[in-house]
Amino acid sequence: MSRVINFYLLSYSIGSLKREKYKNIFLFVVISLLVALLASTFFLSNAMKSEYNTLIDTYPDIVLQNQKAGVAATIESSIADKLLLLDGVKNSEARVYGSYYFNHADSELTIIGVNMFTPSCSSFINDLMQKHSLHRGEILVSSNVKNLFNNYYYKEYFNFIKSDGSLKKMQIDEVFKNSKNFFNKNTLVMLKSDARDIFDYKEYEARDIAIDVANRDEVVSIALKIKRLYPHMNVITKEDLQVEYENLYNFKSGFFLTIFIISFFTFFIIIYDKLSGLNGEKRREIGILKAIGWRVGDVLNAKLYEGAILSLSGYLTGIILAFVYVYLLNAPLLKNIFLYSNNLLKDYTIHLSVEYETLALLFFLSVPIYIVATIIPSWKIATLDADEVMR
Repeated sequence: MSRVINFYLLSYSIGSLKREKYKNIFLFVVISLLVALLASTFFLSNAMKSEYNTLIDTYPDIVLQNQKAGVAATIESSIADKLLLLDGVKNSEARVYGSYYFNHADSELTIIGVNMFTPSCSSFINDLMQKHSLHRGEILVSSNVKNLFNNYYYKEYFNFIKSDGSLKKMQIDEVFKNSKNFFNKNTLVMLKSDARDIFDYKEYEARDIAIDVANRDEVVSIALKIKRLYPHMNVITKEDLQVEYENLYNFKSGFFLTIFIISFFTFFIIIYDKLSGLNGEKRREIGILKAIGWRVGDVLNAKLYEGAILSLSGYLTGIILAFVYVYLLNAPLLKNIFLYSNNLLKDYTIHLSVEYETLALLFFLSVPIYIVATIIPSWKIATLDADEVMR
């Protein structure tokens, strides 16, 4: 170990850092905060992508949506029966669901309509219907929604405001436990007839058609068949949704791009300052070291230790701060950006989801670059004669 690390040079490097402690403390704080900011964003992004992947697993293989003048519109329920005639289609369901804004609580509720005795294309709904039963005028709510209703004294029923301004009174029948996926925390389940009444759908109308395919390898070909049958409609596969969700939380989104630009701009200002040259005191220090017999390699090793100590400690501190902020403190403020400030989702606990590629990316974008920026100016001075440096 002593052959790899020269502890005399290491001790000298630590002393050199102490001699300019205020400047180095400032650099350490800046590097730590930049790494913490990027790491926090990455950690929360990975957690959201994991949640979306879990959600997508419950989605149907294909979704058929109607469009009028490029805007989503209701679809005829009878199309679901026609699609069942296609080879390879295992199940087809006319879905009735949507968002309902609860004005008093400033929250969006997700209403899902179901048929009690008809299998759904959603595994979440199928599991739910095996444990609970529903009748006309009853709703099944998540524990989050139940707590919200209790806060506004809706303990046994809830009044939905329909499009015409009239009220639809629904009995709160049962409460189901929240699943691991936070998207189900704001969910209400009721019969499709009640959901149609709230959304002002006609008896033959639905939000979209969900299709399950017997052979997953045939999803693309069946989607093409459906597109030929209904060219004016939008055919979406599960893979399409997965790509859409990936793009929502990857580097292409405006939020991440803004964070990256700010962080890298600040960091490279530091790098530019390091590369612009050493001050007179540092030049004299290297000249004295050359005069007393230090070789160029010794000077560069000492500067290597300085840069490594400062950048690596800043990187590790930033990662630790990000872990504490995201996974222990549950990412206050930043989490609301991802969850669009939905009050029902604010108690969502972020689950540990770290990609080693993220840690490696942050390491190589900070530590080696800073070390190189520390060594290059020192190398330019160390290759000169001692008397030339001292002048």
